[in-house]
This record gives sequence, structure tokens and C-alpha cells, in this order.
Amino acid sequence: MTATVFRRSFQRHHTAREIRLRPKGYRTWIRTSMIDWSAAGASLSDPGYEIPLGLAVLAISPVDGTSDIQLSCEVIWQKEDKIGLKLLGPVSH
Repeated sequence: MTATVFRRSFQRHHTAREIRLRPKGYRTWIRTSMIDWSAAGASLSDPGYEIPLGLAVLAISPVDGTSDIQLSCEVIWQKEDKIGLKLLGPVSH
């Protein structure tokens, strides 16, 4: 039996951006930071408590003083020190 080598479809980009995450049903934002991202998803640092799996809104802090970039996402996993997101596209209001 041969081992399957998993290759990502999109290149990961390392970063240290401050972000806010608001899981569906939450009224407040959770502050943490983005570790890396790709066109498909992102990894966040663990804010110190459990985040529910499911739909959420991701707000990425601006670099140049403009307003936040907000994206719909899905929290798909949480491990010891990271949270995994799947990016879904623009927030629909």
C-alpha cells in the first residue's frame, strides 16, 4: 500500500494580521490573529477558548486605514493552538 501525499490546491501565505471573528448567533466579536491564508481558507491563532464549528463572519483589519474586509466563512476545525476556516465569499446582508 502506498501513502497518499496531500497537496494543497492553493498556496499558503504567512501573515500576522489582527482579525475579528463572529460565529453565527453571536452578538460580539472574538479578537485573535490570522497565522496564514490562501484563496480557500485561513488559520487563526487560538483565542483561548472553544469556538463553535459552523458559519461565521471574518473581519480582517485594514492595512492603510480603510474599513475592515469582511468575509463569510465556516469554522471547520479547532486544534490545540489553531482554528481552521474555509472562506465562502463576501458577506451577504
